Amino acid sequence: MSVSLFHIINFLLIFLAIVIGALYVWDLLFGRVNQPLKWKQAIKLGRVSDVVRKLEKQYPDKARFYSWWLVMEQLKEDKVPGDLAEVGVYQGDSARVLHHLAPERVLHLFDTFGGFPEKDLQSETGKSATYTPSHFADTKVGEVLRRIDGNGNIRVWPGYFPDSAGQAAERHFALVNIDVDLYNPTRAALDFFYPRLSPRGVLMVHDYNEDWAGVIRAVDEFVAGIPESMVFFPDKNGTVMIIRNK
Repeated sequence: MSVSLFHIINFLLIFLAIVIGALYVWDLLFGRVNQPLKWKQAIKLGRVSDVVRKLEKQYPDKARFYSWWLVMEQLKEDKVPGDLAEVGVYQGDSARVLHHLAPERVLHLFDTFGGFPEKDLQSETGKSATYTPSHFADTKVGEVLRRIDGNGNIRVWPGYFPDSAGQAAERHFALVNIDVDLYNPTRAALDFFYPRLSPRGVLMVHDYNEDWAGVIRAVDEFVAGIPESMVFFPDKNGTVMIIRNK
């Protein structure tokens, strides 16, 4: 009996769906990252929206998700004023989480939306030395906004940062997420946002690990010149947090 290509493809798709479903259930039952007690309590009290609960299930790096959530809750409890910002948006996965954790705050999104500028790649080492200008170029503003599916509190600033900042330079910020992989934009973001950070506001820098040596260099140089120190988070690729003093 011959088997058609259609039946083979059907079988492979069904098999793939079963594997993905099994991995998802395994992660729910035996995942290594426990839900924070504060999160569980907030769920019981009905203080977590359905959208955020859905995002918690979908977002692959649970440690990173809970870190964002806990920081955002602390900002609310401390009544820290200011907007949110992300530098290095790509396709909007983290921006979607940040927006829905605090939809009442304005979220500023900074990205070239066209990949890495050549001038930022020239001095890189480690994994980022393998990047080309075409890396992370498969993104568009409209697609990002559709993915976030948010309200009117989102501002997008395409172009080379911080030249692209425009009127965002007049704002103050409560939380800034920096995820740009390279030395130049990481250092530029730290220099730009730190003086605009509200007291008790938070800077979070992703990819602080040896693969992205430029990120480590930018953060270490910056922290050496400020009174605050950094706190390490145990998420997948390493995040460091800086909380500005009162």
